[in-house]
Amino acid sequence: MTQPGWYADPSGGDGHRWWDGTRWTEHVNPPPQRYGTDRPAGPGDGPVLHKTRYGVELYADANSITWDGTTIELAKAEFVGYTVVQNRMRGPLNIGSVHTSTDYHFEIGFFPVNQAPAIAFEETGLRAKTSPSDWQFLVDLSRTYVEPRLLQQYLAAIEAGQTVEVGKVRINRDGFVGGGVSHAWHGIAGVTFEKGDYFVHERGAAKPILRIPQQNQNVMLLPQIFDTLKR
Repeated sequence: MTQPGWYADPSGGDGHRWWDGTRWTEHVNPPPQRYGTDRPAGPGDGPVLHKTRYGVELYADANSITWDGTTIELAKAEFVGYTVVQNRMRGPLNIGSVHTSTDYHFEIGFFPVNQAPAIAFEETGLRAKTSPSDWQFLVDLSRTYVEPRLLQQYLAAIEAGQTVEVGKVRINRDGFVGGGVSHAWHGIAGVTFEKGDYFVHERGAAKPILRIPQQNQNVMLLPQIFDTLKR
């Protein structure tokens, strides 16, 4: 067995355990629960998304997300990410008017990226001005049940003297390093989001000192982390 993937759990049971190519990890994927679309929500269940898209089951609630045979428990996920990217396109042979389409991407999973279990959900080439409902449902779950926990964990680790990596920026109590920029917390104004990127600003400076792409995992946590640590 050499390829990373889900395999029958060698410790027994009906679930599957993630083999990373060299060893069994602690990530266990129970068989996704099968509900009818008219399943009534129990007390405290919250909203439920359950449908079949392109022949693949999508199930999401306050506890987990299942897509393409993989289930990620929200209480255990180590990263989330979501992007909205607009593309300008012309008609065939570059003739005709220009139109804009939008790609929506959502991901959730474990580190290391592309090796540990993860879910990637995309809706591409859309021309509607509002975000697609399924993508927005997953983003709302992340904002409600995942991001507050991750934020608390990162801040606790920093307070304990550790260095953490968020959105490919290394952060500790003294300052941060990322994108070729190293800076202490003194003089930092904060982080803003504009046109698909996050920008770190220094007090009194006209231009940002660091640009961080929205594609980086957990990058949406940076504004709150920076606001807590800046001085």
